[in-house]
Amino acid sequence: MARKVWFQLVDAATRGAYADTTADSLRLPEDAEDIGDLRDAIFTKVLRALPASLIAANLRVYSNRAAYDAKENPLEEDSSIDTLGGSKENALIVEVPTQHLVPRTVASVAELIAIPSTTVLNEPDKYEEECISLTEWGVDAAHEIPLIWSFMSSLGGCTNSGKIFWRMEDKQVVSLMVDGWFRESTRDCINVHANKKSILMGSPGIGKSTLLKAIASFT
Repeated sequence: MARKVWFQLVDAATRGAYADTTADSLRLPEDAEDIGDLRDAIFTKVLRALPASLIAANLRVYSNRAAYDAKENPLEEDSSIDTLGGSKENALIVEVPTQHLVPRTVASVAELIAIPSTTVLNEPDKYEEECISLTEWGVDAAHEIPLIWSFMSSLGGCTNSGKIFWRMEDKQVVSLMVDGWFRESTRDCINVHANKKSILMGSPGIGKSTLLKAIASFT
């Protein structure tokens, strides 16, 4: 019958129990011939508790806690298992190495980030006139936004028709935001809409980006 082998996982950084684990045991595989085989068996049993990038060869096995505290060298992979780990009190120590994240260089980070291109805003005065009229738009109607549409299309996001359908919800949101931006609070009348933050949600292609751009330009 395969004998039971006791072991304790320890964290290389703290030299204490790894992830609050306690001593555990496993049945020594019948074909296990050396510490390398035992290490592989332990790795398989505790795999779910280890970092995903770790492999069995990263683990270091020590004969017991005393040897580990004395900072003796770990057991060689081809060392004999013999009677090691024969009891909980004399459990093998299996050290889990500290995982170091390799910092990316500035260049490699930049390669992962799509840097937006610069788009020139032509005729800013006319653009401003188009944006500032949004508070006067009637609801349940499509409004022409040629300058906004042209500019937003160059950035890759806009409505498909060159128009925006102005809903009651849009008017209400814009009215609250404009009120919060421009009406000063007084002792008798506090502007409860000041410093409001909003999240704009909706289906694709209904003009979310266009509306945000118009509101941003309005300010």
